[in-house]
Amino acid sequence: MEFQSYCSECTKEEFELFEPAIEHLISLANSEILPRFLSGTRVFDKKDHTPVTEADKGAERIMREWIEKEFPEHGIFGEEYGIREARALQYPKYRWILDPIDGTRAFITNAFHFGTLIAVEKDSGEGFRPMIGVISHPHVGVWLMGDGKKTELHLRDGSVREEHVRDTERFEDATLLVTSHWTTPEQKGGHQLQELVDKAKLYRTWGDCFGYFSVATGGADIMIDPDLNYWDVAALVPVIEGAGGALVSTNGGNPLKELSAVASNKHLLPKVLQVLEKDR
Repeated sequence: MEFQSYCSECTKEEFELFEPAIEHLISLANSEILPRFLSGTRVFDKKDHTPVTEADKGAERIMREWIEKEFPEHGIFGEEYGIREARALQYPKYRWILDPIDGTRAFITNAFHFGTLIAVEKDSGEGFRPMIGVISHPHVGVWLMGDGKKTELHLRDGSVREEHVRDTERFEDATLLVTSHWTTPEQKGGHQLQELVDKAKLYRTWGDCFGYFSVATGGADIMIDPDLNYWDVAALVPVIEGAGGALVSTNGGNPLKELSAVASNKHLLPKVLQVLEKDR
């Protein structure tokens, strides 16, 4: 079964322009996040009752300030400070998607699964689509960068290696990850998710962006999120597709429009969607 790509084409020149910029943004975000991790940082509740800290706000603020200075014509869409429209007068136009701490609940409970999500999107006249995506885990100093064709893991020692999803074909051999169990208030989903849990060889709630990191690096086989925001999804698409996998909504459609996600290899994904369809 073939799955549609939701990435925008990234040229060699674009990648060479944006790669060092992204690495600098990772460093800036880390400078705000790491001093506040494991430090008892004060937690506030947003209007939607989700938690936020000064690490979230500070990391996005410092990234936005740098982008506005270095790429003044680019748009920005961040979780904490909203949208600044692209100012370019002609195509292609570019936009940065920023999720400074994906997994704030993990961050505030001293868990290590949180990360920073950064995407560069391109609009060639038909709307913005992600071109490059990054999952960065500050506490271990590693990040994944994908452009839909290739995904590379950057390690703390400076080495880089290409990553691929696993070729697992049977549910009985698969590791399934979610952010939280389907019966909790955080998740939307029906009893079909329990069918997937029962079929999998291993099931863990190692979620948020780490779940996609694990799938892209061959550590797990399936990651499911029934309810997401745009800034949660945009960076994940180029990373998973670049690692040879596919990322779709829980309906099997465009995850950037139907804000949910199922990430897996192309053997297991149709089987997952077949089970999830029983909910509809």
